[in-house]
Amino acid sequence: MKDLKPVISQFDIIGTVNEVKPLGNGLINDTYKVTTVEDDAPDYVLQRINDSIFTDVDLLQHNIEEVTTHIRQQLEKQGADDIDRKVLTFVKTDEGKTYIKDGKNQYWRISVFIPNAITMDAVTPETSYHAGKAFGKFEAQ
Repeated sequence: MKDLKPVISQFDIIGTVNEVKPLGNGLINDTYKVTTVEDDAPDYVLQRINDSIFTDVDLLQHNIEEVTTHIRQQLEKQGADDIDRKVLTFVKTDEGKTYIKDGKNQYWRISVFIPNAITMDAVTPETSYHAGKAFGKFEAQ
């Protein structure tokens, strides 16, 4: 695996990068878990955005920022607990953007890793039900 620390260093992360490993088996974006050394620093998710699929990365990230900001504000108004588990938090660059374009014309973004989250590779009636409930809640927000 290539050294991704130069990409990560362009984001305002907290902590010292310890390890970068592939995360999941996504079909569209390349995704990595960035583990930090310090116990009080979060871990992160680094993604290479597939700009063959998402041809307007600026618009993509703008839309994601608008949606996550709106949902975060709604959760705060409701007095929700554990908000960082309920909505993504993207890390900004020194320029204040939530993505970068590297020297190889590849786009990257970083979000805060949500501990103890799980992903499903297989669909079951039970997971479909929970996914539908979560999507309905997302749409309502």
